[in-house]
Amino acid sequence: MTEDIQKACEIMHAGGIILYPTDTIWGIGCDATNEKAVQKVYELKKRMDNKAMLVLTDSSAKLSMYVSDMP
Repeated sequence: MTEDIQKACEIMHAGGIILYPTDTIWGIGCDATNEKAVQKVYELKKRMDNKAMLVLTDSSAKLSMYVSDMP
């Protein structure tokens, strides 16, 4: 599994998108800080870019790096 995670990180670092398993479905992932990668996900999902997507992070402390107005 470590090799799979390493490969997924390499792909996302290069601006690519990945599929990853969740409890019930497959998720589509990318580097949320890479605008081109995020656009690829929107295009793949045929989703309007005014619809929000989830952003996952490994700690709540990192939220302030990406969100300027937190309650």
